[in-house]
Amino acid sequence: MGGQLSPELRIGTAEREQAAADLGEHLAAGRLSTEEFDERVQQAYAARTASDLAPLFRDLPELRVAPTPRPRRDLRPLLIVLVVIAVIAWVAFLRVPPFFIFPLFWIFFASRRFGGPRFGSRRIS
Repeated sequence: MGGQLSPELRIGTAEREQAAADLGEHLAAGRLSTEEFDERVQQAYAARTASDLAPLFRDLPELRVAPTPRPRRDLRPLLIVLVVIAVIAWVAFLRVPPFFIFPLFWIFFASRRFGGPRFGSRRIS
């Protein structure tokens, strides 16, 4: 807490409340007893400069440890696989005639011709 501000600068209510909150986290972690916590919080609210807050945290570890950066995932193998699949699909659609579509056309026209369901028209019985 004390390392963030210049020691001779006066502090405001926000800094005092932040110091009290940090002390509360140390209390929750079991590093302070309730008596030590009460005493240090009173000192924090009575502090006028940043140097008054520094002794409150001298024997406590830092709360805000820099997070370790996550390693970036290498997406090159996935990109290579996708490119290979795209090339295979492109060649297949250009070189192989789409014979599977022709039976679908025959089924569609035969159902329309021989009394299959007609869209948009109703039969009255």
